[in-house]
Amino acid sequence: MSEEIQQIDRLIKQSAELSNSLIRLARKIQEQNTSKTQLNQEQAEDLRALHAKLTDLRSQIDVVKREILTHRYDHIYASPQEAIQVLSARVTDKTMTPEQSVTELTSLLRTDLPASRKIEICQTAKASLEAGDDIAGKLRPFLKNAPDQAERQRKVNKMVFNNAFGQRM
Repeated sequence: MSEEIQQIDRLIKQSAELSNSLIRLARKIQEQNTSKTQLNQEQAEDLRALHAKLTDLRSQIDVVKREILTHRYDHIYASPQEAIQVLSARVTDKTMTPEQSVTELTSLLRTDLPASRKIEICQTAKASLEAGDDIAGKLRPFLKNAPDQAERQRKVNKMVFNNAFGQRM
């Protein structure tokens, strides 16, 4: 019996040591998981900040791109009508796709037009370009510095000037 008791004591000690080892192992794994979770959270925060910066940068790039296109056509072509003729010719010659042409034509549209109207105009222009129709007449009223718009702007400027001049006297 004494041998059996010694053997039982040994087994109890071994099981206690095994239990302590398992507890230490569980704590170590828990610490590693905690540090990994913290690292993952930090990485997620960094990714969110990076995404926000990239989104902001993309919007700034789009604004600059629109400004460059607008200035490019303001300086290269004598008028928006001339730009339309050149872009139409490029589509006809197949040196440019209708989609590319419409993208460039959007920079020639008046800025006061609602987005929904601009979309309709672009769809009409694309269909006309694909069919080989003349689009200048369809776009003329919606272009920057269109004849009727230019006349209205002159009248507004004249009224503002006359009102400002009349107030000084």
